[in-house]
Amino acid sequence: MTNYKFQIKSLMSKSKCQNYKIRNLGFVILLGIWILTFVILPIACSKPKKETQNKRVISLVPSITEIVFALGKESLLVGNTIYCDFPEGAKQLYKVGDFSSPSLEKILKRKPILVLATLPEQKTIVEQLKQNKIPVYTSRPRTVDSVLIEILEIGKLLDASEKAQVLVTALKNKLVEIGQRNPNIIDSPKVYIEISATPIMTVGNLSYINDLIRYAGAKNVFSDIDREYIVTNSEELIARNPDVILILHPSARKAQVRKRLGWSQITAVKKGRIYDMLSDDAGKSITLNPDYFFRPGPRFIYGVEDLANILKGIWGKRK
Repeated sequence: MTNYKFQIKSLMSKSKCQNYKIRNLGFVILLGIWILTFVILPIACSKPKKETQNKRVISLVPSITEIVFALGKESLLVGNTIYCDFPEGAKQLYKVGDFSSPSLEKILKRKPILVLATLPEQKTIVEQLKQNKIPVYTSRPRTVDSVLIEILEIGKLLDASEKAQVLVTALKNKLVEIGQRNPNIIDSPKVYIEISATPIMTVGNLSYINDLIRYAGAKNVFSDIDREYIVTNSEELIARNPDVILILHPSARKAQVRKRLGWSQITAVKKGRIYDMLSDDAGKSITLNPDYFFRPGPRFIYGVEDLANILKGIWGKRK
């Protein structure tokens, strides 16, 4: 009996031990399920963080800054230049200097892993950055199409390819719409764009502005010269006789342009087709924003549209 009782007690003890082990095992299993459900699975199922979340980007070009903002990637920017003033948020970013000579010291201080620059104006800083082993994307668009390609390239660099494609598609559609709005004519109006009064400077065939004019339905009066920027004179301009004059700098107004020696012979002056940064000759609301023309970013489309609206009036008179 004693042995029996001992065996019973022993069995009960084993049973309690087994129950204890079972309870512990159950607890471990429950704990494992909890960890799997609330810790491991959420981590495993969550989307991996994009590489760009750790990117520190500096833009040295106002137009590229606008592209970055248009793609919704402004949070990556840790610096830009004093001329990067659009949109409003661009003004609040750390400034690394001006457009022509940004500070290498200030750039390095921000520890960027990518710098967005342009050539040839920023050749010196680009070389310095490469010497410091900092990756640089260089921009040099010469046509409207190259601006669109640049948007796609920057979108790829910043993991915003989908938004870049949507933006480019929208811009292409708008270009088609503008083109369809204006009738085709054999003698496209000749446009002279003045970017400086002293000396008199304009744009040639290698400037993307030349292509912008073409998309608006006109022809750059200096499109036969294979240079980006051209220093010219009154005699040359009188000979070329533009139909429209755009003054894209603040040092001259249309009233002053009309009084230039010999310019009264130019068709644009005769017809009152001089436009500056304020209003047209009739005092209407057509004003010119130089940024629409000089900055090869998303807002170039407004420059095309503004010029197309000016030309539309000319076409209407010729019918």
